[in-house]
Amino acid sequence: MRSRWLLLVALVAGIAVMAVLWYTASRSSEATRPQSGGTYVEGVAGAPSRINPVFSSFNATDSDLTALIFSGLTRLGLDGEVLPDLAESWEVSADGLTYTFHLRGGVSWHDGEPFTADDVIFTIETLQDPDYRGEPSLADLFRSLSAVKVDDLTVEVTLAQSFAPFLAHASIGVLPSHLLSGLSAGELYNAPFNQRPVGTGPFRLADLSSERALLESYAAYHLGEPYLRRLELRFYADESRLLRALREGELRGAFFRSPLNTADRLYVENEQQWQVLKPPSSAYAILYLNNDSPLFADKRVRQALAYATDRDEIIAVLLEDQAVRADSPIPAGTWAYYPALDRYRFDPAEAARLLDEAGWLLNPNGLREKEGQEMRFNLVTNEEVKRIAVAEEMARSWSQVGVQATVRTQMATNLLRDTLMPRQFEAALYGFDSGLDPDPYPTWHSTQIGGGKGNLAGFVNAHADSVLEEARQESDPQRRAALYREFQEVFAQELPSLPLFHRTLTYVVDKRLQGVEVGVLFDSGSRFSLARQWHLEGK
Repeated sequence: MRSRWLLLVALVAGIAVMAVLWYTASRSSEATRPQSGGTYVEGVAGAPSRINPVFSSFNATDSDLTALIFSGLTRLGLDGEVLPDLAESWEVSADGLTYTFHLRGGVSWHDGEPFTADDVIFTIETLQDPDYRGEPSLADLFRSLSAVKVDDLTVEVTLAQSFAPFLAHASIGVLPSHLLSGLSAGELYNAPFNQRPVGTGPFRLADLSSERALLESYAAYHLGEPYLRRLELRFYADESRLLRALREGELRGAFFRSPLNTADRLYVENEQQWQVLKPPSSAYAILYLNNDSPLFADKRVRQALAYATDRDEIIAVLLEDQAVRADSPIPAGTWAYYPALDRYRFDPAEAARLLDEAGWLLNPNGLREKEGQEMRFNLVTNEEVKRIAVAEEMARSWSQVGVQATVRTQMATNLLRDTLMPRQFEAALYGFDSGLDPDPYPTWHSTQIGGGKGNLAGFVNAHADSVLEEARQESDPQRRAALYREFQEVFAQELPSLPLFHRTLTYVVDKRLQGVEVGVLFDSGSRFSLARQWHLEGK
């Protein structure tokens, strides 16, 4: 009898202990779970023009707002990985031509109307409209495909030829057909909707003026209601006024699209209340070398110029650490980037050895010479101050190994039209942005040489061509990443041109704002890709 009593006491005590542990864990979980509420106020330089995803590429502030207000069939992760959004899943046909998108059920627009396949079809037809006045490359892509509504929650898209990057471009925001049906793309360009947009994104526009856009969290957002109750973007004429507003306590955050000067950079970095994020842009600076020139036909010469370029010093001193190294034509930090490419560190002795090996020997004037030709060439760039400084530093550094480059400048428009596109240059310092998908085909495949196409260096390599052709037709992301790794290895060995650096942008946010994660910036709106998880400390 006594043993039964002891057993009962032990059982009750065990239950009590479990109850205490459960209660403690429950209270701890509640304490650490983000609480909803509060307003986050951020400043930007610029003002909205057309808050419409099919036009937003022309205006960075439009891009910011459309990222918060609209959703696409897909969305991009922090590294550019394609993820489900309005489409919860999709299948790709064996030939890579047909995409069947299965849309989420129960999604509603900010005005309460249901989202359906009709909205997707309307958006695609807008992009295909001959009167469309948005991004030409976007129009070219969508005009080459056909789309049909299978049912209210299924859309089938058929491409003219297999094109794996299509899924990344399917992240463009979808428009509400129930509000815009009957408008041509030309009429939509100046429609009142662009100032009173209605989307399916995490925030809805509550108020818009010339000074600010006030957004409120959308409780019915299909990926979960945001923690923040309100997110306000305030507009400033330029970044000096934006910084002044930050200093004066008007803002809880600020996004700077241009590099900060030394004093301003030190201010934001040293103020205890701020966390300073420096996300890299998908765009990068690159030294294009014309591979058709006798000077650069030998890859050892191209490699020597890489070894004779101190990119780390350029980033630290000239760019004040507002950049990161670029070692590939595929943006660092993206799903397709191969990180084991860091192999051209500054090494003047190796540069000299390669030049000697290639037959470019020092003459009595201290210049490299081969078969009576001295290694002299023009290095052309545009008239941007920092870019000129980088070009001049590279020329100075090359002179130490017997290479003479003379820096020439042109207006950016003239440089692109008259010099780069017709490939009338020897060496050029310029920038390039691969966009939403890292596909290098347009800039490095041999078919893209001449005729105003993007292979400015004139790179010809059969192995690289084969890999790039397969990769843009490969629907399996893992296999596609492996192919791009293979391409990057070939590129690093041949080095047809020298990627230099990605500029980083300065994103200053109050330390009380928690949950902020920012990856590669494909456009300025990319910083809001996870804004639904942001929350204020104590809320």
